[in-house]
Formats: sequence, C-alpha cells, structure tokens
Amino acid sequence: MKNYLGKAKYLETMDDITITEEFEIDNQKYGIIVVFLENAISLFLYEESPIFGTFSVSVPGTSLMPASTLYITGSKNEQFVRVIGERLAAKLQKLVLVSLNLDSISNDLLMKIMNKIESDILEKEKEK
Repeated sequence: MKNYLGKAKYLETMDDITITEEFEIDNQKYGIIVVFLENAISLFLYEESPIFGTFSVSVPGTSLMPASTLYITGSKNEQFVRVIGERLAAKLQKLVLVSLNLDSISNDLLMKIMNKIESDILEKEKEK
C-alpha cells in the first residue's frame, strides 16, 4: 500500500525520504537519521544508538525577523540544536526539527558536524 505525502507525491517506503548514516569525527562514531518532507526536515543526531535527545523546532526567518527556535524537550544541548536548526532553516527555507543526543559537544565539533550535514547529507537528498 502506498503512503501519501504532500499533495501529489506517493511513496512506496520511508526510504524514499529518509537518509540514515554513520560517520566518524575525531575517532568518535556518530549516527544521523534525516527525514525530508516537502516543507520540513527532521534530523536526529546521536552517539551509539538512536535515542531522542534535546529537541527543537526552528523556523526560517522572514524579511522582518531572523530564524527562531522553540525548544521542546531537554536543555543539555539547547544552544547546539538552535545553531543547527536555525542555520538549516535559513539555508533550506523549511521547518527544521532537530534531536541531538551527544554526551559532549564543543563549538569545534559542532562545526565539523554542520560541515558533514551540509556537504554530504544535503547533497544526498538532492540526488534522490
């Protein structure tokens, strides 16, 4: 049975809109699950196993105000989900839902993760 997405797209499976990938940065393994919808992107970033972490929803900015973020759960990584969410929302002009479950994160690691997301993950979505 086909699943319905949006006004005119029919999907055979969630694989049509989902990317799951494992990668390594500075000898640490990370996993990412990204779901692309017509008006939104959901991004789940984790270590070891996919566990729901600090969660936010970011909306793209307008000519009157910049992108903004609403925190839903958690506070451990709230500044980092905000950076990821608002940067992607501004770049893609879509809602961005981010779940981040990392034991420790630094600004340096955040930039490496953002480079990975923007250079590899978003490019794979364009190929789909």
